[in-house]
Amino acid sequence: MNRAARVRKPKCAACMIRSLNGHAPCGAPKVPRARWTHTKIVCTLGPASDGAEALNGLVEAGMDVARVNLSHGTPDEHVRRIRAVREAADAAGRPVAVLADLPGPKWRLGAIAGGARELADGERVRLAAQADAARELPVPHPDLLAALQPRARIYMADGAVKLSVEDARDSHSDCVVLAGGIVRSGSGINAPELSLPGLVPTEQDRRCIAFAASQSVDWIGVSFVQEAADLDRVRACLLGAGAPLLMAKIEKRRALEVLDAILQTADAVMVARGDLGVETELAEVPLVQKRIIAAANARARPVVTATQMLESMVERERPTRAEVSDIANAVLDGSDAVMLSAESAIGRHPVLATQMLRRVIEATDAQRGSGVAVPQTGVPASEAVSAAACQLAERLGARAIIARAESVSHTAALARFRPRAPIVALSDDPAICRALALVRGVVPLYSASPDVAMAGEWLCANGLARPGEPAIVVSRSTDTGEDADTLRVVRLRT
Repeated sequence: MNRAARVRKPKCAACMIRSLNGHAPCGAPKVPRARWTHTKIVCTLGPASDGAEALNGLVEAGMDVARVNLSHGTPDEHVRRIRAVREAADAAGRPVAVLADLPGPKWRLGAIAGGARELADGERVRLAAQADAARELPVPHPDLLAALQPRARIYMADGAVKLSVEDARDSHSDCVVLAGGIVRSGSGINAPELSLPGLVPTEQDRRCIAFAASQSVDWIGVSFVQEAADLDRVRACLLGAGAPLLMAKIEKRRALEVLDAILQTADAVMVARGDLGVETELAEVPLVQKRIIAAANARARPVVTATQMLESMVERERPTRAEVSDIANAVLDGSDAVMLSAESAIGRHPVLATQMLRRVIEATDAQRGSGVAVPQTGVPASEAVSAAACQLAERLGARAIIARAESVSHTAALARFRPRAPIVALSDDPAICRALALVRGVVPLYSASPDVAMAGEWLCANGLARPGEPAIVVSRSTDTGEDADTLRVVRLRT
């Protein structure tokens, strides 16, 4: 996961800040301001966040990652939003990553006469590529129709409508309605029992991948992953140094069956609870969430928990108690980041929702257990020094763990042990710094010539430490002719 720098290295503090967010060097010096929490915040951009005031408000409220959903909007809109978020990050003087979500192979109903239709319990309905009769529903996906088998379950309208296949042909399937409701043109279709490998990336995905790479985004979210090979095919579309990192969105039942293989291949994962709630038993979604997060933590893969974190704040100024508890539990489960979708993209209160999310994160992070998450056995030799650094920081009450960020994966392997002290990741690669904005507990700090003194100055300037307090430094030495990770205790200076 090493990332090559995509901009020339700056010579002054102001240029460092602009270079961090992918811009050319500029003029007046700035002092970076801390907006740091252990658990990071992802906000989806959209019409509600358009405009300098709203976007600056999101960054000021604590947005660490800006998500651009390529399923909606035009390329011009996405370009404008990506540029705007980088300008807002410049103004705030801190890194903000950009995550671009691919549309993926989403099945949807075609155009229904009148735009909608109500299905009654027990009604017979035909799914057909070309819906000609009144009792037929248009399904313009020949691959789906050809794969359906009798007794297969089909869900529509976010799982509210449920069908069972009685007779399946290549061109159509006759079904009975098990749970009725209203379906609309473009309603999503889920068939959890089907596994159709090789669908990712779609042709639309390939166009979106090229667009995302042209905009130097930091992460690409790969939708509807069913196997590790899906990620391999997406990665093959990204040639050259500095390619975006891949986040596998876990939202298919098949993905849960091969989760370990996906985690080996992905750079990060997302618990995409929207489709998971349809693909799996709804009552089991909390358990599935915990399983995915635990597996990602064990593999040192950053993990984002998403969907309906503050759904009521799309309209209202205050969340429900249940939503607040949901956020806290996602943090306690071990999420690296939690995500806002409609709340920040089309909601009435995008900044308020982000501020509320941050408040809950801060309150929960402050009450987390004191122990470092190091297993009794099974720590790879390559991560032993990272584990020891986190344990030593805990015992000494160190204010920070300072380490050179050679890659995102290298720093994530340190963050997997979940120390209470912030991990100050020093790098001369602005792309690595931006990508690390997603990783729990990490303060990405960019400098053309990073050193420990710079980290101490930043920590003290932002109130995270005081001069003379201890910090743990993880460094790599080649004095003996071999690479060797070492630990040392230092006293911070300004």
